[in-house]
Amino acid sequence: MRRSVAALAAGIVSCAAALAGCGTPAEPSDDASAPPSTSSVTPTSTVSASVAQARCEESPPGGPVEHSLQDFAFGSGSATVSLALPGQDAHCYSYPRWGNLDPAVPIDSLLFLFKGPGSDGVTIEMLVGDLTQQTDVNARVTVAIDGTTYQGEGCSVELTALSSAGVAGAFSCPTTTAVFGNPFAPLDDPESEPPTSAPLATATVSGWFTAAP
Repeated sequence: MRRSVAALAAGIVSCAAALAGCGTPAEPSDDASAPPSTSSVTPTSTVSASVAQARCEESPPGGPVEHSLQDFAFGSGSATVSLALPGQDAHCYSYPRWGNLDPAVPIDSLLFLFKGPGSDGVTIEMLVGDLTQQTDVNARVTVAIDGTTYQGEGCSVELTALSSAGVAGAFSCPTTTAVFGNPFAPLDDPESEPPTSAPLATATVSGWFTAAP
């Protein structure tokens, strides 16, 4: 059974505080304007911030595809995500790779986390069973932006690279729903649960990501 992303991220934070070797967060680049590479799986890390919408419309880099999923240890990378509320223009954001080097947490999934300053970020979780057979898979995508967390359970991911040299792909979530529980918020950070009487906010989310050693 798949554990919640919030619980997994909380475990990652606790583990990182107790063991220096549990995970090494990626250091963002000082140059937020440099465009990501489109010819190699080696990504360009960017400072987490609002970026031009054209960045979200770029394609992820390509690379080798090996379904063995062995020797994965990724300390760099970025996720570029476009979020659009109903009736509003989309906004594009970029977040650097964050969390454990090994994304196989839990063991039945690959969980990629990307986080900026504060508690904004993106998580992408894909089942190992799917990744050992195909490159077009479903994923759980969670996006925390400006105090609201949106989650899509059946988002589509098209992988363009899958090996120990790097993982990259494009994701699309036609509908995500506001949820209670930001996986990047501090454990002692109070969060108000949305009222059950009001319709939950929704958003359309899409983008692409890269992860590399």
